[in-house]
Amino acid sequence: MGKTTPRNSKWMRTYNRSLILRLIRLHQPVSRVELAKATNLTKPTISNIVNELKEEGLVNERELGVSSGGRRPIMLELAASDRFVIGIDATQRKLHGVVTNIHGELLDEAWHDERFDTNEEFIDAIVTLYIQLAGKTSGDVIGLGVSVHGMVEAGAGVVLFAPRFHLHDIPLKRELEARLKQHVFVENDVRTLALGELYFGEAIGIDEFFYVYAGYGIGGAYVHGGELIDGEHHIAGEIGHMRIMLEGPICSCGNRGCLEAVAGERAILNEARELYDLTLDGMRDAVGTNPDVQKLYERAGEYVGIATLNMIHLLNPSRILLGGPLFNYAPQVVTNIQERVAQTALTMDARQTDIRVVPWNANHGALGAAALITNQLFGEIQ
Repeated sequence: MGKTTPRNSKWMRTYNRSLILRLIRLHQPVSRVELAKATNLTKPTISNIVNELKEEGLVNERELGVSSGGRRPIMLELAASDRFVIGIDATQRKLHGVVTNIHGELLDEAWHDERFDTNEEFIDAIVTLYIQLAGKTSGDVIGLGVSVHGMVEAGAGVVLFAPRFHLHDIPLKRELEARLKQHVFVENDVRTLALGELYFGEAIGIDEFFYVYAGYGIGGAYVHGGELIDGEHHIAGEIGHMRIMLEGPICSCGNRGCLEAVAGERAILNEARELYDLTLDGMRDAVGTNPDVQKLYERAGEYVGIATLNMIHLLNPSRILLGGPLFNYAPQVVTNIQERVAQTALTMDARQTDIRVVPWNANHGALGAAALITNQLFGEIQ
């Protein structure tokens, strides 16, 4: 992680506070002495920040730790009982929302499945679901995270284009904050999944990795220095629109031969329907027993493997995470990707890139959206 230069004492205190919160979350229960050793901060500085966090209800003290010869240390852990986060996955017309504590643990959930066709109706649907979820909490909601499929300008919280809804230029953050009087963060759906892994999953303690999502569509996200990389025009990591075939099928973006157009489950389903009368769920169920469907998934996995290898050569991340239905329903695809990288990556070190599949289920989109708020609570200032 790159070094930072303190600009003033207020900035330094904010940095130290974020760092201590992150370490408590990663290593709880942890003592003040352990925090001092990990941060090189003085004991008085640690104590002042911890006392501040206790007063704010973010940190609790628990039973004494194991003595190393002197007094047994008092251990610190996050207090999650009275602060809540709401995450809403707005990637399908049936919106899914969750309530979590600041550990990222799922406490409750709800859905909104009424149709929306305009920007205003879309915003209204999210407001309705938020109010329903907030009513399920017994403490303070500290923020709302919203995950949206498509192009998102995360800083401003504007959805530039949501292709599944055919909506453009939605000022989501501004409108939701005005209506709900709440902190709101908006992000692309795949980047929220990567963020969920960074704070709650396989990337805890890893400050550089590339996340590949493969399901009905395909997307990617790049985390460097513990932060999501957005890019100049908010399309960094869009592996799904990497062109794999010059004259391939038309993609939803309008180009031909994109990875999503040849390897996404939508593409697999279109080919499977030439042989069988299948729904998406039926195709997923058939992949373990139907050799024709299995071959289609395996071929899709070959394309994903090529794209993954390209990302290793382009970014050289320390870890690749594979998440989504494609990997869940066809686990042999993961093995094929690992073997391709092990055999054909440019150097011996690159061939040993840590590639692993991460658990995925229908809750992960909304949980990733909730992590947008946790990111603000725990994220280090760069």
